Amino acid sequence: MRWTLTAIALVVIGACGSHDPGAADGETLDVLRRAIPAPPQSLDPHRAEGTGSGAILRDLYEGLTGEAPGGELVPGAAESWTISDDGLVYTFTLRDGLRWSNGDPLVAEDFAAGLRRTIDPATASAYAPLLKPIQNASPVTAGELPVDELGIRALDERTLELRLEQPTPFFLGLLTSWVTFPLHRESFEAHGLRFVRSEHSVTNGPYTLVDQRVGDRITLKKNPNYRDAANVAIEQVEYLAIEDTATELRLFEAGELDITSSTPNGQFQSLKARYGDQLHVTTNLSVYFMVFDLTEAPFSDVRLREAMSIALDRDALTESVLGAGQTGAFGVVPPGIANYDSFSFDWRELPRDQQLARARELYREAGFDDSTPLKATLIYNTGDAHRKVAVALQAMVREALGARLEVTNQEFRVMLSNREKRELWDIMRLGWTGDYNDPNTYLEIFRSGHPQNFAGYQNTEYDRLLDEAARTLDLSVRRELLHEAEQTLMEDHPILPMYFYVSRHLVSERVIGFTATPMDRTYSAHLKLADPAASK
Repeated sequence: MRWTLTAIALVVIGACGSHDPGAADGETLDVLRRAIPAPPQSLDPHRAEGTGSGAILRDLYEGLTGEAPGGELVPGAAESWTISDDGLVYTFTLRDGLRWSNGDPLVAEDFAAGLRRTIDPATASAYAPLLKPIQNASPVTAGELPVDELGIRALDERTLELRLEQPTPFFLGLLTSWVTFPLHRESFEAHGLRFVRSEHSVTNGPYTLVDQRVGDRITLKKNPNYRDAANVAIEQVEYLAIEDTATELRLFEAGELDITSSTPNGQFQSLKARYGDQLHVTTNLSVYFMVFDLTEAPFSDVRLREAMSIALDRDALTESVLGAGQTGAFGVVPPGIANYDSFSFDWRELPRDQQLARARELYREAGFDDSTPLKATLIYNTGDAHRKVAVALQAMVREALGARLEVTNQEFRVMLSNREKRELWDIMRLGWTGDYNDPNTYLEIFRSGHPQNFAGYQNTEYDRLLDEAARTLDLSVRRELLHEAEQTLMEDHPILPMYFYVSRHLVSERVIGFTATPMDRTYSAHLKLADPAASK
């Protein structure tokens, strides 16, 4: 269902009073209203994908490690940990007295069960490769070993031991991901995949799920059994999935939305002039790209893929089409990643006419010209910004090469379900937000056989470089190996990198404590409302 202004306004206006299913008669609660750019694909922490799902799950659950408001890594459900001298054994001590939202004790085995479930091939988690550093995770996911062979062990109720295949510098940051969150085993055993529904949901984070309606709001309520409930200021959070940034803006202007997921492209300067400090902008460690289907013609030819990449005028895209501080992407790893420098092509510094001459030569070598133009289908998920980017690419490759792209939008869930149906697309819009601040989170998804590798890219040398980097303790040597891997990847052109994001949020003056971070994660538990009565 596509949200309309009228439908959302009716929902939110009705939400400003005592609509909460958990509220007593006549009771009203202070409500934070947040937008996400698409409906959550799932609220199952071990199977979910997408930023919308992730934002909600970080409110519902807490991992072993967490993040401070500024994005710094801090203890979460684990009060402390030790790391063996060889970097292979992590031993976590849980905080004393942890409880699930229903009052059940939260123990180390619950975290072990969650990790095992993500890795278990029966779960079919698209994010299982994220846990590859754990001992035997890869053969278990491949079905070559049983799940009980994983390097995961609860030593007692408060102690969890994780054994790794090799030292992994980013491992603690990885544990902030929702796929590492604990599993309430009794609920899962009783309800199966329905354990995440509001009527069955049991969580360990600052909030609990009280209502989820298809095409409607997702309502969370403060969890009184959360370990730090005394410092959770906001009683209720509502997430609205809004695929149109113009609709988000209208709701914000009407006072019916407190935090937007983004802002309309092309209105950055006017919004800055109007809202000043209410417009929060920061560099975001996310990349926007198009995926080519490498498994068959026409994009099985690297010359055509490179011609498309050169034909894209990234300066025009970021400055004229987007216009909110984005930067053109020539690689997949964003600037600002720790201990890393961004990749770029050798043709980037050529004058534009020479770039286009090279693109046209490659296009002809791939077998296309004005009499036999490329015809291909590009799909993207519904959203004004995605439409503008797709149409801009369509126009640029037609003008530069004579190529004909048919652009088609699909609802986000439909596009997710169509990713494996390659007969429906030749090019597909995707993006990637890092799960942790390290180049590996961007490069790993293009490894041969990775479930997020929708291009079907395979390169044994690329895989070898990633493997060697994973075994390397010297950070400077590791950096060079990852640079070489990214160069190998980008010279094969399995994707068309377009731009690196900036996060743009309009935040109501009634919201206190909002901090834009490079990972673009804002936990509701870190926020306060200046005037709770304003939400009623």
